[in-house]
Amino acid sequence: MDAALELFSEKGLEKTSSNEIAKRAGVSIGTFYRYFSDKRDLFLEILQAHLESFVTGVYIPGEAGSLSMREHIRRLTARAFGVFDSQRDFHRQALVTKFIDADVRRLFADVENRQLAIITELLVFYGKTPGTRNLAVVAKVVHGAVENAAHAVTFLSSPIDRDSFIDELTEMIHCYITNI
Repeated sequence: MDAALELFSEKGLEKTSSNEIAKRAGVSIGTFYRYFSDKRDLFLEILQAHLESFVTGVYIPGEAGSLSMREHIRRLTARAFGVFDSQRDFHRQALVTKFIDADVRRLFADVENRQLAIITELLVFYGKTPGTRNLAVVAKVVHGAVENAAHAVTFLSSPIDRDSFIDELTEMIHCYITNI
């Protein structure tokens, strides 16, 4: 799988062949097909594990109880940025593939839905109740802000200092949530 991850990171799904994966892994093409039906299935398997880190690498159960809301937001945001750094090139290729492959899109949506549920639970934990505001929409706004900022810093080489960016994003989200 490491060989496939390297190739998918370098070339993307469409430009990588099963033969290249087998060759780089040092196995025969027959051995490759013994474990995977095709390169796409392998890509989806790698992507699923990668996307899982966007839940397990960011959210730590029980952490909220020991932190102020602002500090918790900062830690979650910093960890989200860190997860984007892991396998950055693979993630970039997966994002491209997301727009042309329904299964890739579904994997991204499944993980996002899990993240949104966790964010909604945290909003409730911090005393936000569904009054005039729809907490699912609030969660989506917060998630989108962090994801888009992390994309800008990670993939677009923003000239803004990363820690300053995280601090300002934390402040923005904290103010937004506080005023719900």
